[in-house]
Amino acid sequence: MQGFIRKFLTKREGKIKYDKLIKCFLSDGKLDEIEKVELEKLSKQYGFSKEELFEAHKKASTLAFQNIISNSRITDDEKKALEELMDYFGISKKDFKFDQKAFNKFYTLGLIEKGILPVIQQHDISIVFKKGEVLHWVCPAVTKKYKRITNLIRYGGPTMSIKIMKGLRYRVGSVGYSTSSSEHLITEDNGAFWLTNQRIGFRGNRKNFAFPYSKIHSFELTKAGLEVSKEGKETPYIIGLNDYDIPCMMISHILNDDKE
Repeated sequence: MQGFIRKFLTKREGKIKYDKLIKCFLSDGKLDEIEKVELEKLSKQYGFSKEELFEAHKKASTLAFQNIISNSRITDDEKKALEELMDYFGISKKDFKFDQKAFNKFYTLGLIEKGILPVIQQHDISIVFKKGEVLHWVCPAVTKKYKRITNLIRYGGPTMSIKIMKGLRYRVGSVGYSTSSSEHLITEDNGAFWLTNQRIGFRGNRKNFAFPYSKIHSFELTKAGLEVSKEGKETPYIIGLNDYDIPCMMISHILNDDKE
């Protein structure tokens, strides 16, 4: 019994050492060959099986993933390092806290920073493309607009009713009405927002628009949404999206690239 307890405590001590060592090694997001040898040496020393190290490898993979998304960008080198780490540990994305949505977003942002815009080959949106036009982005969206609403306000002083005879009463006092109006932001249409290398556009159930980037007078992200001002249009298009980071960065990149 004492031998079993001693062995248990020894392995427990070894796992603590293994966890600390792997955490230290992954401070740069990857394991080099020397670090792998050190881990394997420690594993052999305490007689760890692959199953016994599974939890440690899950935690290590989660830590590595959190490190590479900490700056909201994922480079090709970081992507490769994570894939190599998963392969070395023999685990898959479902085995640890991997967020595919976050990975796709931050990897795409990293590509755009390098001047590489994704090209979407398969999509459900009906667009008549111009010559040489390619689709870079499409996502669910709504268009919004400000609507003025008028309200009726009742006002007046004290009023009373005086009985003159049976079935007949006389009302005295003053009652008046006035109106006030206010602007409210409402959803105008639901559809898809898209970006190509030539144009920006929206295709909805009732409203559609598309125009070249050269027609954009200004664009900014406000509390209302993405406001895009087009030359010759008095009010801006207001577009509501679930996430603005990628499309805004794309528009900025394309506009700046056109100026060069």
